[in-house]
Amino acid sequence: MKKFLGRVFASAAGLILLLCVSLLALVAASSEAPLKIEDGSLLVVDLSAPVSDRGTEPGIMDRIQGSQTPLQLHQVTSALKHAADDKRIGGIFMHGSPTGIGWASIREMREAIQAIKDAGKPVLSWFPSLTESTVAFASMSDSSWSAPFGSFTLDGLSAEVMYYKDFLEKIGVEIQVTRVGKYKSAVEPFMLDRMSQANREQMELLIGDVFEVSVEDSAESFGLSLQDLRAKITNYGAMRTEEAAEAGLLDGILYWDEVLEKLEVVAPAKEGFAQVSLQEYLNDLPEDEGESENIVAVVFAEGEIYDGSGADGVAGDSVAQELRDLRLDEEIDAVVLRVNSPGGSATASETILREMELLKAEKPVVVSMGDVAASGGYWISCKANKIFVQPNTITGSIGVFGMLPNCKELLGEVGIQVETVRTGPFADMQSLYRPKTKGELDVIQSFVDDIYEGFLDRVAEGRKMERDRVHEIAQGRVWSGKKAIELGLADSFGGLQEAASAAAELADLGDNFKLQLPGEDSEFFDSFLASLLEDSDSEKLTKIVTPLTTLFDSFPRFSASNGVYARIPWEIKVR
Repeated sequence: MKKFLGRVFASAAGLILLLCVSLLALVAASSEAPLKIEDGSLLVVDLSAPVSDRGTEPGIMDRIQGSQTPLQLHQVTSALKHAADDKRIGGIFMHGSPTGIGWASIREMREAIQAIKDAGKPVLSWFPSLTESTVAFASMSDSSWSAPFGSFTLDGLSAEVMYYKDFLEKIGVEIQVTRVGKYKSAVEPFMLDRMSQANREQMELLIGDVFEVSVEDSAESFGLSLQDLRAKITNYGAMRTEEAAEAGLLDGILYWDEVLEKLEVVAPAKEGFAQVSLQEYLNDLPEDEGESENIVAVVFAEGEIYDGSGADGVAGDSVAQELRDLRLDEEIDAVVLRVNSPGGSATASETILREMELLKAEKPVVVSMGDVAASGGYWISCKANKIFVQPNTITGSIGVFGMLPNCKELLGEVGIQVETVRTGPFADMQSLYRPKTKGELDVIQSFVDDIYEGFLDRVAEGRKMERDRVHEIAQGRVWSGKKAIELGLADSFGGLQEAASAAAELADLGDNFKLQLPGEDSEFFDSFLASLLEDSDSEKLTKIVTPLTTLFDSFPRFSASNGVYARIPWEIKVR
């Protein structure tokens, strides 16, 4: 007993020591002298830094070690717009390749950078090689440079879909499916060995729209007509950076040391050039201390939608609770739901939509769609007062599917047999160890049909459209934001700020409002304790990685009732 109590006290003492050391380190870090930004400094933006809608609040070890965590898109765009009026900032220098950020987010960042250009401050950039995503930023530059022997690629977008049917058959796994919608192709990779014509049709139209928007934006920024830029793309596609410079798409070919010499001329300093990184600038920005008591609150729905509570993705109960709290908070005047989700559980989507309806009955609620807001992501959005999209937002996918794996043959191959005892014919309907019977498939199909009909009802009511018209443009088909507005599935182009302004207008606030982001009113000690409860890096690194990672990553969370999902068929990543 004494040994046990000794271990308990030793553990408690260790925890207290950890808390004290961590607090002292954090206090020391926060007591450093304020950042000194020289007048005329260049704001250095590393586009390879991760950016997401929600961002990630640094944990205690991140703060102590200075580790990089994803930046919040709204904070990034706000900082860029603030830099336009900041007398200390003489211009902006961009480098690095954007990864893990979608086309709609890139467009919002471009709009913020435009504010710096409009203020008459130089926008400079250097990229060793360029693809569509970096061209989107280089085209805005007053001076854009690249490295010798680099590549300049504007050959269009492509989409690749991996099909697993033959592989699954070889290892003894069968996938039984139920679905509604001609274009609801999320299940195709598990039941076909090649792309269906319907899926090819919608994908060609979608990536065509996304590319069209990118080319139009870049052409305008280059000061070229769309026809002229198209001609350059047709003639070259992929070219050496030297050829791109000769074609007027770059301002020069420079080594990195030569770039630094250029920057030293633009922003001279005693050593090197006067600069401040975007991360440092974000930390240095003063908090909004506006006098307005009118508040437009933001809720983020980023990631896959699933049942229950949780801090990652879009947990149905957690997001619903956020919306409920804002509805009951008398200090909140309006709400913006920022959606960046491919969908997921239909039941969780309905849980969130219910709170959206209750909120809308008392306060204006506007949806701002990010890179993707499709299937369940559209479900939770459809009854908002207004929906804002970017032209290259991926949305729609109004459809439902069920995906039911059967691993019986695989288990048999490795000598594993499963015996079942049940109290009724449907007691083990969710089993992965046998195929579903016709009766069970009929039951699940009835769920899928019923959910799809309910999806149509909600969209028709929320968008004030004829139900037959909704069915015509639904059927699981994915649309660009550009097409969504034409079809009546969205209202206006714009990002989070435009959505907030619309919400404020609906609440009769005019321009007199403050934007409240999640966590801004949380207490320091609460967030400190929460960070201590996060998974450690070593725990994250112990996750098992297998050759089947790509395959199993394609499955949505198996948390939806009866294996029924409202999810987009695939994900598009900017590379």
